[in-house]
Amino acid sequence: MSAFPDTPVTLLARMAAERTGASEASWTRFFELYQPVIVKFAAFSGAGRDADDISQDVFVKLVDVFRHSAYDPARGTFRAYLSTMIRHEVVNLWHKKASRAADRHVSIDNDERPVELATPSETEAVLDARWRLARRKAAVEHVLTKTALSEKSKAIYRAYVMEERPIDEVAAEFGVPNNTVSQTKTRVARMIAAHESLLGE
Repeated sequence: MSAFPDTPVTLLARMAAERTGASEASWTRFFELYQPVIVKFAAFSGAGRDADDISQDVFVKLVDVFRHSAYDPARGTFRAYLSTMIRHEVVNLWHKKASRAADRHVSIDNDERPVELATPSETEAVLDARWRLARRKAAVEHVLTKTALSEKSKAIYRAYVMEERPIDEVAAEFGVPNNTVSQTKTRVARMIAAHESLLGE
């Protein structure tokens, strides 16, 4: 099973039906769901500090895609279409940087070059792995920054799960029993999974 999200069917169908006049609500919802993941996917694909710019370029192109009916579901999944668009933007960005650097006789750092594109047989697995990681990181960031979760719960989760500190140490630091640390981890994990599920499986 692919790890790429299936765009929520009703949202994609509504945007496709609206074509030239996709509602602000539809675009806002689409942007809220996909922008953080697109940024992270672009970063993992080699965009680095330019991942936000890549995201904006992708959304500008998506407006045209829906306006001119350029995406045909019969030719493949939206996730494949979107991932290809992101990768093309990353490669185009690198080519522009390389061209500017050549004009100025400056070398480009390996850190600024996009991740090597996979061979055709590896492509789906590599893209799935990158998307799965981007989707998870975006969901964690959303839960830890944009939800009503208490600051203490967020701090406990960061210490226990993200920093991988021992449960006894975390419990002592926050003055709570060990089972509170475990329960916090479980509750936050459920919230993260719920946000990921908005993007599909």
